[in-house]
Amino acid sequence: MPRFRPRSLSFYDPVPSPAYQLLNEFKDRLGSETLSPELAHQLFGKLLRQPVKCKARAMDKAEGVLRQMVDNGVRPDTVTYNSIIDGHLIHGYSTLGQLEEVARLLEEMRTQGTIENVVTCNSFMDYLCKTGRIKEAAELFYSMAEKGHKPDVVSYAIMLNGYATEGSLVDMNDLRDQMVRDGVVPSLIVYTILIGAYAKCGKMDAAMLVFEDMLKHGVNPDQVTYLIVIAAFCRMGRMDDAMDKFSEMIDMGVPHDTYVYECMIKGYFRQGDLVKANELFTEMKNKGIRRRPQKGSGRTHYV
Repeated sequence: MPRFRPRSLSFYDPVPSPAYQLLNEFKDRLGSETLSPELAHQLFGKLLRQPVKCKARAMDKAEGVLRQMVDNGVRPDTVTYNSIIDGHLIHGYSTLGQLEEVARLLEEMRTQGTIENVVTCNSFMDYLCKTGRIKEAAELFYSMAEKGHKPDVVSYAIMLNGYATEGSLVDMNDLRDQMVRDGVVPSLIVYTILIGAYAKCGKMDAAMLVFEDMLKHGVNPDQVTYLIVIAAFCRMGRMDDAMDKFSEMIDMGVPHDTYVYECMIKGYFRQGDLVKANELFTEMKNKGIRRRPQKGSGRTHYV
């Protein structure tokens, strides 16, 4: 059984995390020449299951281990590649360098003869959509079945979001119809993508049909879904409809923060209803609702 030869590695984290502990285990195993391919794959699998905040800073180190695996003649498996690709997509999507690294890793998988699975295809489609290559993403999507990879709800969500981002509602609707024919059950994020696409174009009747269909199928909207609907109604000056959804959101116990309040307040200001705007501002203060901390951009989660 092939073993890794030791090489100088340093995994230092001033605040030890599970991800860094796993990487230090790699280092120790490398040093004692006891890191087998099977164990290497197991450790990468564990790294993949770490919380996002734990593995974010460890991705560069993890890729260094991946390079050593290849250099020492151990072919990384699909899970190993997927874990590295997933890390780059989640933590570095706003930078061109990270995108190029994802493309390189995907090409390396094919060169190494590593068999792709649905997760890999989804990652590649996500990369293509986020870089404006929607036609290539669609080609990959429709070739998945030929490769024995049936598209799952994540696959559909990625493509639906790609079409929605481009404003290609016809393609989006065609794909939604195919999703129904294939018996793939829509998730909350799928419904939210569809609602957001219609709301962006001011097609609120269509958006609300999707909203009602979501409720009929037992999928409850979250604060993102409600904010999309409320913001669209406010932009259109339909404040009664906006208030209906705002009240429904509160009645259903969906968390609400300053974003939805500010949206409602601005909507009333634009309509010249300063009394209602002030009432909502006072209500927000009395509830002690504060602005959510801003988060960095990252990969869209499709589940």
